[in-house]
Amino acid sequence: MPSDISAEPSPQFGARMAGALWLTVILVSIVAVLGGTSLDVHGDPGTLAANALASASKIRLTFVLFFFGKVCYLGVTVLLYELLTPVNKSVALFGAFCGLAGLLSGGAGHINLLTALSLLEESRRATEAVASQLQGAAKIILGTVPRFSGEDVWFGFQILSVGYLIVRSHFIPRAIGVLLVLGGSCFLIISFTNFMSPALGDRLAPLLLPIVLLGEGSLALWLLLKGVNVEQWRSTTARPSTINPAAR
Repeated sequence: MPSDISAEPSPQFGARMAGALWLTVILVSIVAVLGGTSLDVHGDPGTLAANALASASKIRLTFVLFFFGKVCYLGVTVLLYELLTPVNKSVALFGAFCGLAGLLSGGAGHINLLTALSLLEESRRATEAVASQLQGAAKIILGTVPRFSGEDVWFGFQILSVGYLIVRSHFIPRAIGVLLVLGGSCFLIISFTNFMSPALGDRLAPLLLPIVLLGEGSLALWLLLKGVNVEQWRSTTARPSTINPAAR
């Protein structure tokens, strides 16, 4: 017997929360990039150590901003999974796993940099012999930071899957889904181009990243301000339960 869809909980709170968190992620990321510092972790170890110590406060602030942003994005990933599961559970689960993988792969470099910075700062207060060991350990840690973490690849596939689900849904405008599909594709193009030719990837990024930002920003603002079409969402949620098992 089909369930009463009117008794289903409203998705509006989750939708608006997802929008607020995603908008927070975008704003925090922009602040972190503009106000942070850039270090060449694959350059001369001595110069790297000196630059890291000179920019210690900015590095720590950037770490805090990125860490906060990643926690918010984890919330976005969970909420979008719950919101889009009625459309296609398998694709929604794939997108959620890609988001989690992106968070894990992207966080390693920031943690390594903060750990190395702590060792370098401790070396200032240590004896000469211990200071040399601490500096050596810091340089080894910095040397293990991968040039390309693959973070954007995972996020590209997540955004692509979210866009696909929105295009297939009827409770969020399909135009936003199309923008996300384009944005996810741009993310993947930039990422794989960086693997093959970093110089070409650097030239493509300023051209394609605005498309990514447009798609993400559009969904974040729509969810925050409009939410979803509740009746359509409930209808989509109830649809699997109304399928006749004998027809499968």
